[in-house]
Amino acid sequence: MATMSGFRTPEVSREQLVLWEHRLEDALPADHQVRHLALLLQSEAFADTFREMERAYVLDRGQPPYHPRDLAALYLYGMLHRIRSSRQLEAACYSRLDVIWLMQGQTPDHSTIADFVGRQGKTLRKLFNNTLEVLIGAELVKLSHVAVDGSKVEADAGKSSVRGEEKIRSWHGHLEEKIAALEQEWAENEKREASLFGEDNPWTNPAAKDAKQGLAQLKRKQEKLAQALEQLKRRQEAAVGSKPPKPIASTTDPDARSMKDKEGRSKPNFNTQVAVDDRCGAIVAADVNDETDDSGQLTPMVDQVVENCGALPASVTADSQYNTGPDLAAMEERKIACYLPDAGQNSEAAAASEVTQEALARVAEGEALSESEWEALPRNNQRMIDKSAFVYDGAKDEYRCPAGRTLVFLRTTRDEKKWGTAERRQYGGCAACAGCPHAAACCKNSAKGRLISRDQYEDHRERLRQRMATDEGREIYKRRKHTVEPRIGHIKHNLGVRRFLRRGIEKVKTEWSLVCTAVNVGILLSHWNEVLKIL
Repeated sequence: MATMSGFRTPEVSREQLVLWEHRLEDALPADHQVRHLALLLQSEAFADTFREMERAYVLDRGQPPYHPRDLAALYLYGMLHRIRSSRQLEAACYSRLDVIWLMQGQTPDHSTIADFVGRQGKTLRKLFNNTLEVLIGAELVKLSHVAVDGSKVEADAGKSSVRGEEKIRSWHGHLEEKIAALEQEWAENEKREASLFGEDNPWTNPAAKDAKQGLAQLKRKQEKLAQALEQLKRRQEAAVGSKPPKPIASTTDPDARSMKDKEGRSKPNFNTQVAVDDRCGAIVAADVNDETDDSGQLTPMVDQVVENCGALPASVTADSQYNTGPDLAAMEERKIACYLPDAGQNSEAAAASEVTQEALARVAEGEALSESEWEALPRNNQRMIDKSAFVYDGAKDEYRCPAGRTLVFLRTTRDEKKWGTAERRQYGGCAACAGCPHAAACCKNSAKGRLISRDQYEDHRERLRQRMATDEGREIYKRRKHTVEPRIGHIKHNLGVRRFLRRGIEKVKTEWSLVCTAVNVGILLSHWNEVLKIL
């Protein structure tokens, strides 16, 4: 009914008594998503994990605890709807009908919700494997192709928490002196009170409790600073063969590391890793570390896929940061076809490399190139003609350049890289470089000529380039755009996971595992008809 002014009159006055459904069961549609989630977590696939959680409780004294299945369901369902913090989850237990149905009217407070993750952290990570078990059983994971990628996620620590080593050591020393002085003062006060009132003094100094709490707070700060110094030492030791990191660390979360994100902003971050199966976008492996790049992460992620799924993926794709010699050798050893751009080459260049294939084919045949074909040859980070345009002759142990000139073996060198010792054979000594019309695009110094290095993994790289040069290889690599890249975008944009809510690498690993578990749960719910057949 409309009023005289033409606007609608509210259907129900706020003062009118309203009778809701008599049963929670009748309050939601029969096919509501939350019903499927509850049924999923009650299935046999999750039974062992929840039984393990149950054993962590003492049930014969105090108030009965909330069942871990209920709290886990609350966390996972909340993540699917961008409700991540314990206070938001507490509020949802009062205000959202679907959450009220899920919790059956239970209203845990935010402390109980947060403590649950702290208490059950490592066991909660097993839920990720439980979801994979269901996904594999429902044939929603095939492992025909797995794409690996990493993404920086902000730590629960501000940029202002990052301090230099000298400052951290100064603070640590100052706190050590302050704590020692307070402990000595405490001991003297205890001794004085004992001499005045005896050992069985019934009176408690009100200031003693505050002093004790203050001392405990100072010790916690000192422990954080000590952890920051330990992380600085570990990162410096791990930098063998690469540029030493800046001696800086976060004093709020020492496990986080100051690193640049895609926007070029340097702040405390964690490096999150995911491996995604291309059948329906399920995450089949997930991890978190404090590395500033993804170098060396391919083999651990693939091994985790095998551990989680019980089988090797047929093929793997990743971006150029994952392209290291030991990783390529490990993939060949496991008989996994991998598809990666050359190190330093971006994804766009890899996808567009089809334009250069004709020119490279002519180089391989030893044919002369036209000017347009010279321009089409691949370039490295220094905008020079890339080493992939030079043809290696194993029988003669020499290289042939695109102009048909020969680069002979000169010397052997060794240098330390992040992945280990590189044993390099260097080739060059071509006098014709000085007069070559393409020298400016090939040599930094035409008088010295072009120098090509070949380490012990170059054979693996050449086989990789051959795979990437085929139509099939390029099509397989493009599948990343439909697997891992949108999955990371979904986590950050749709689920709102751009910053962790917990501190410390172990707690962050648990939080990331729960995020990835929620993603997989969402996939199971969207394919409910297939899932229901195996539950």
